[in-house]
Amino acid sequence: MSVAPDQVRVPDAVSRRLGWTFVRCAVPFSTVGVIAGWLEGVRLSLPTPSLVDDWFAIAYARPAAHALFHGDYASAAVDFPGRYRPAYIAVWNYAQWHLFGDPSIATAAAWGVLRIALFLVAVWLLTAWLTGKRTTFRYPLLWLAPLAVAVTPATAVDLARHSPSEPLMVAGLIIGLALVGAGLRTLLVDSGPGRRASAITALVVGYPIYLFGVYSKETSIALLTFIPFFLKWLGPATRSRILESRKAKYLFGSSGLLIVAPLLHLGVHLASAVSGGADPYPDAHFSLGRRVIAAGILPLVGAPGPLETLLWLVGVPAAIAVTINMACKHERGAWLVAGVLSTGFLMSAFALALGETPSRYYIPWVVAVAAVVVQSLVRAKIGLQIAAVAIVLGVALSGTQDVMAGWLRTERSGSTAVEMAKGVVRADCPLYLANFDVERRVAIGQLLKFGSATPVQRCVPGSKLAYALEWHEATLPVGFAHRCRSGWQQLEARNRVRLYRCQVFAGSHFLDQDEASSKPDVVIVQLRVTRHAPNPRNLFRSSSRLTG
Repeated sequence: MSVAPDQVRVPDAVSRRLGWTFVRCAVPFSTVGVIAGWLEGVRLSLPTPSLVDDWFAIAYARPAAHALFHGDYASAAVDFPGRYRPAYIAVWNYAQWHLFGDPSIATAAAWGVLRIALFLVAVWLLTAWLTGKRTTFRYPLLWLAPLAVAVTPATAVDLARHSPSEPLMVAGLIIGLALVGAGLRTLLVDSGPGRRASAITALVVGYPIYLFGVYSKETSIALLTFIPFFLKWLGPATRSRILESRKAKYLFGSSGLLIVAPLLHLGVHLASAVSGGADPYPDAHFSLGRRVIAAGILPLVGAPGPLETLLWLVGVPAAIAVTINMACKHERGAWLVAGVLSTGFLMSAFALALGETPSRYYIPWVVAVAAVVVQSLVRAKIGLQIAAVAIVLGVALSGTQDVMAGWLRTERSGSTAVEMAKGVVRADCPLYLANFDVERRVAIGQLLKFGSATPVQRCVPGSKLAYALEWHEATLPVGFAHRCRSGWQQLEARNRVRLYRCQVFAGSHFLDQDEASSKPDVVIVQLRVTRHAPNPRNLFRSSSRLTG
């Protein structure tokens, strides 16, 4: 009797197991690496930081870190009125732009890769926790949740940008709480000195990460919403065991206090700011109806406009349906799923309540929806799983690339504006900025150290030579154009930015970029270069929500 068939089958089975093991290991690393590398590769193609928000991080991170180190961050003029986000301004921005010397595009991109990687891992951790399985690493499908979030067109841009603090907040809260939870669980089981040491390490590392998430953005206060859902999920039997054990009661109570305390501290700061008239989210420009739609309706229909995709028009109802189905079946995990959805919704609604609808405000909600939907797919039929993967990849291969390309064109316009302005400033000539929005014209004055200068004719004493920089190929205002007695000469047009020269300019008083920061109707400002950044509490008085 021949044993050849058995000898063939055994290596085949081993080969299949090894192949599946390789796939399980390759999916996480490839998902994180490809997404982070792609998004930061786009950033590296830009010669200057962004005129939107990056200038703020560069200008104020160093004094913010100094204020935090000396214990007077709350009173320091390092953020807009009413804002309190020391982890974002004083810690992360300082590390990204100043920790290793002068600000560098390459160094900032390296920190950007870390930021994206931590965010993707956090989304996976949340999804894995909701599945309720210990061996979730063997489910490559769970990585569909971070992939779906990252390839959402507008969210991809938010991740490529260095400034949105929502990814940092989400990563800090989830990773920090995951480590704290793992440490507490091990201490309660008490399975030996070695295990206790690893549990203490998890607590010591996890709690600062959690604090970082809390103090990255004020919307983290909505995490308080999750606490009652979590307690219900524990169940009466678990709660009774905790109360019966002195050790468990002490660990659970002290950890709960440490988790709630920073959220209450943040709430006190917000309440104090609002009562003092320094609302961190002013709503002067939007009606009550607009704010209700932004905060209460758009998230529930997937925000196809702000997110620039129909993906979540399907995803949000699916997440709600999954939650209702689990509740109807009296599944224990229904409390967790409902808590995650409620918390994500309120985190987004807190910021959206001002009436604006930037895509970054939807990130906590989209993360919650993705985690809930994908955890249910683990138990679904293979056909439905394949369809979900195909839909997400379809989004990535269609709208995401186009939206990223449009954002990149605008960023290149900003870099070009900085380079052209730098050349005029080096020539000691007056420069007027035409048709820039209030933030970009303030940013130009803060980013002149970056990029290569466009050479122009120098100004001599008594000269009436002047230059004008025009944003996105709009025409110069008529009244301003008539001040040039010799006629404006176009010197350069690049990336939808135009540089003009006037040999005989009839000067007049124009507001500089900082004075006009609260006047969006002013279309012409004169660039004034100063050694120090302006006090942020004097900027954008009616638009202080530009950053964050």
